[in-house]
Amino acid sequence: MKKNNQLIAIVFLLFSAFIALDAKAYEPWEHPGGARGLALGGGVIASGTGSDALTANPAAMSLIRSYIWENFYSFSSFDKGHTGTTSLVDSYLNPKIAAGSYFTTTLASPEIYVDGNSKKLDEKFMKGGLAVSMLLGKMIALGFNGYYYKFDREGSEKRSFLSLDIGMIVKIGEYLSIGAVAYDLISEHNDDHPWSYGGGIALALFKKQFLMEADVVMEGKEPWYKGGAELFFSKGLALRAGGGYRQRYERTYLAFGIGYVTKKSSVELSMSQGLQGGKNTIVGIDLRFFLK
Repeated sequence: MKKNNQLIAIVFLLFSAFIALDAKAYEPWEHPGGARGLALGGGVIASGTGSDALTANPAAMSLIRSYIWENFYSFSSFDKGHTGTTSLVDSYLNPKIAAGSYFTTTLASPEIYVDGNSKKLDEKFMKGGLAVSMLLGKMIALGFNGYYYKFDREGSEKRSFLSLDIGMIVKIGEYLSIGAVAYDLISEHNDDHPWSYGGGIALALFKKQFLMEADVVMEGKEPWYKGGAELFFSKGLALRAGGGYRQRYERTYLAFGIGYVTKKSSVELSMSQGLQGGKNTIVGIDLRFFLK
């Protein structure tokens, strides 16, 4: 059984490294890194683990002690885009310092209209980076995420840069955590690519079987509200739901997901559906392997 799990993991890693994800003028902080975050509407600044922590708030790697290898695939109906992400997060070997690495690659074909004629554009995106999170006492974690980012849209926009996210988590007791993060601190910014920072609060109830989180990310002066809740059942079943409103694109969406979690691995399925400002549908599947 262990050999079969290892074989599946290796195949999925190779698959993720060469396929792609949904892309438009992609901001590095726009999507959560995994199916759990997608199902929670992206609201994981204060409770993200695995890939979600690497994208939303690197300090969240220190929330739990684990060694997670995660592989995420999603499809976006708007631009016929495919997402492939693989990540490794280790907060087990050193209880004071967590480390993570990840790689995401993109391929999409959005359709535009010019003079009444439709045209498909090829878009490519990739992002790879390393992150570290340090526990400062028992209540505070500080995290850093350094990455290389490249976006290429056929016939027009090309961007590539190195950048850095910085985040913090404050735990108040065992059930309340508050997160804050500043995104993309090194690259150049303008009205189309604003400074962005966010915060979130997560509350765990009923012996941590039920979790709620609410976040807000400021993209310049425009807020992006998002959040969700998850409920764990005794047999490893997890149900999730969330949503959000993004003022920058006047977009409202709902999300939901289901997961099955064991001591060694988990399978997560999720979906996000645009309501206002576009009917985009994103579906995702996530395989996680708990190495420790």
